[in-house]
Amino acid sequence: MNQLKGSSSALRKIRILNLTFSGERWQWNTGFSRQRRYQSQVVQNTRPFRMAVLGSGPAGFYSTYKILQGIDNATVDMYESLPVPFGLVRYGVAPDHPEVKNCQDKFTEVASTPKFNFIGNIKVGRDVLLKTFTKHYDAILFAYGASKDRKLAIPGENKLAGIYSARDFVGWYNGLPEFSKLAPRLDISDTAVIIGQGNVALDLARTLLKDVDTLRHTDMSEQALATLSESKVQRVHVVGRRGPMQVSFTIKEVRELMNLPSVTFDPIDRDLLPPNVSSLPRTAKRLTKLLIEGSSRSPTEVRKSWALNFLLSPVRFMSSKATSFSRLESVDFKRTKISGADRFDPAAKVEWTDEEYSIPTSLAFRSIGYQSESLPGMSDVGIDFDERRGIITNDYYGRLISPAHRGGSGKVLPGMYCAGWVKRGPAGVIANTMEDSFATAEAIIADWTSEAPFLGGGHGWESIQKEVAAKGTRTVSWEDWLKIDAAERSRGKLVVGAGAVGLAIARKLAKRVGTSTLLIERHGAVGTETSSRNSEVIHAGIYYGPTSLKTELCVQGKRMMYELCDKQGIPYRNCKKWILAQDDQQHEQLINTHEFTRSINVPTSFISLAEARTREPDVRANKAVLESPTTGIIDSHTYMSFLESDFQSNGGDLACHTKVDAVQPLSSGAQGYRVHTTSSSEESASIVAETLVNSAGLAAVPLSNSILPPERHMKPYYAKGSYYAYAAAHPRPKTLVYPTPTTGAAGLGTHLTMDMTGAIRFGPDVEWVDDPSDLSVNAERLSAALNEIETYLPSIRREKVTLDYAGIRPKLGKGSAVAQGKGDGFSDFYIKREEGFEGFINLLGIESPGLTSSLAIADMVDSLLYK
Repeated sequence: MNQLKGSSSALRKIRILNLTFSGERWQWNTGFSRQRRYQSQVVQNTRPFRMAVLGSGPAGFYSTYKILQGIDNATVDMYESLPVPFGLVRYGVAPDHPEVKNCQDKFTEVASTPKFNFIGNIKVGRDVLLKTFTKHYDAILFAYGASKDRKLAIPGENKLAGIYSARDFVGWYNGLPEFSKLAPRLDISDTAVIIGQGNVALDLARTLLKDVDTLRHTDMSEQALATLSESKVQRVHVVGRRGPMQVSFTIKEVRELMNLPSVTFDPIDRDLLPPNVSSLPRTAKRLTKLLIEGSSRSPTEVRKSWALNFLLSPVRFMSSKATSFSRLESVDFKRTKISGADRFDPAAKVEWTDEEYSIPTSLAFRSIGYQSESLPGMSDVGIDFDERRGIITNDYYGRLISPAHRGGSGKVLPGMYCAGWVKRGPAGVIANTMEDSFATAEAIIADWTSEAPFLGGGHGWESIQKEVAAKGTRTVSWEDWLKIDAAERSRGKLVVGAGAVGLAIARKLAKRVGTSTLLIERHGAVGTETSSRNSEVIHAGIYYGPTSLKTELCVQGKRMMYELCDKQGIPYRNCKKWILAQDDQQHEQLINTHEFTRSINVPTSFISLAEARTREPDVRANKAVLESPTTGIIDSHTYMSFLESDFQSNGGDLACHTKVDAVQPLSSGAQGYRVHTTSSSEESASIVAETLVNSAGLAAVPLSNSILPPERHMKPYYAKGSYYAYAAAHPRPKTLVYPTPTTGAAGLGTHLTMDMTGAIRFGPDVEWVDDPSDLSVNAERLSAALNEIETYLPSIRREKVTLDYAGIRPKLGKGSAVAQGKGDGFSDFYIKREEGFEGFINLLGIESPGLTSSLAIADMVDSLLYK
């Protein structure tokens, strides 16, 4: 039995691509256009129509879409040689160009109709004879694309190691199973030569030159990422036979290469370009200006570079050794010149000169185009395949022409059609294929409605599947593909926000076998917002009421944090904490706090005022001191550094400088979430993951509101807290000191904490702000802070207290920081698996005690996803 083959990375990247189709004329790459010979459906053919489509790429799906729209009672069976659909859209697109894959959404919509069947893992000639199809269908549409690449046919091409075809290399880094053993050696040469100047050639150049870390959050295969991380390529030559005015790459492709950070471009000889650029057609003018402008980076500033080498025709691959196992050492070229009067003519030809030119290298790529192949059994059913052009002979509308009538306009092969590259040759972009496929579909519709001759008809796949099953072939249905797709997506977890909580969650998820976790952070490093601008206190969990998540997760997280610190050597101090009462009302409040902590098994105890004065003589407490013996401090930066390292050692990927622009739930999350991002270098990308965890801290509520419907939107509140440093040697308590919280206050009061060196700081206070990026310390608040500090540390030297730093806490309201009963406005953590949005975990209002709770929060998120 044939085994299911094929896999792809769990994380898919998608960008938006707008495709349009209109008009009465079809443009072809051959340079001419033809008026459609049919106008409308003149006769309604009411009998069932059954069509086999061979190939599941864009040509097959776009044709199917049009057929199902245009023919009543039509059923389409789509056959694919791979176990999975979408052809080159899945396996031939550059991983950092995910926008091209957006068409898969439309194809999935087509496949969801009851009149469509997908049959994957079927090879024509091996599993089903082509002749068999003709017996069971009204029509056969050949839309199988190009399965091989064109060769140069020069010495050394098939003998020397280090020479790769573009198709093989692209298939390899996209995870196409047949190329899994390619193993390109990118670690033996600092120079690569790419022969060909089309878009695929520039894709290769960009892949070789791009920072591999920017490719880690694409859907490039892990095998390719590992190889690229070892690459020594610093310079890439993209070589063409003709000049810059005859290139076939697009503006978008060359602009991306020009804008690569840390890569420069060799200036083009100005004599190769028209002197009057402004007179060129719009597209040619824009491309020429871009080539003239080149890169803004100087060769002295960067290590990597690339060049467009023109007017060079390859003549041989050279090696100093003559054995069959020799490695490439150089590529030899003949210089060419433009023939004809107009050397800037886009269609100009070239001729060889006597001058030769050589580029030393051990790494070369052939990128001169793809080519379709004939299918076994074509000649048996009268199909003429043009081997030279690599297309099926057709009437330019997709009707197949028999060999006897080649060039004629009347007879065609009834019920035989083609679309896409096998119809017109491997050129153009998906928009061209869509128009081409629509044209073929219109021809089929016109023939069917006018009752033109077709094949004999039948029951399609229902008649063929017994024959296939008897051969032991395991086919893949659309339902099977959806399971494969779901399994791939299920490995893809995306966590937004790399603060302490996001790091803990990502680390937890990355430990699950068979999953892939990506953590993205808008800043240049982890933990640079709330997580690094707080008191670094390990809280006991005494403020948050009996039933809150804050209490549950803080108590659990405190235990987990101490255990992790002991195990991993993360610096911490169990320095204890005092809460002070200065009057009877505060004393009564502390008694209530003590009774509450007993109910949740969190130890606290009152110490006498005499003991307090002995232990901390500089601290004033007029009425009572409640001690929390399990409160401590932690080196939060070392803690987060450990989480980051452990996350990555478990296979997780971290992408900093990555800002979320938009999130698109796919089928309410059933098919994952498409997250559009922008890097610091303005590179746009998209990620499709099955699970989305919103741990974005200050940006969490806006992100949530961009996903959930308006009735479930929340308002974010930002509480800035200023911290103050103390430079004097005295007083310097060794215990954390907190005032009794003020009823209804949004903070715990300006308290005394310390860092791991014993340096004292005070804060935070509470200042409501609208801008969460405003981290300036408000000097006007220092006086009020000093007055509060003096209530419990009267010997403080006011002049030694200075502005230090500020942090901002994301809150869900302006209510009390302490749970004191109904009406206090206390806001709990919001941690939910959002109803109606499968796989979306939302974490909002994650402020204090978020650092202490981080490990417990990670466990909770893991449980929401897996239990």
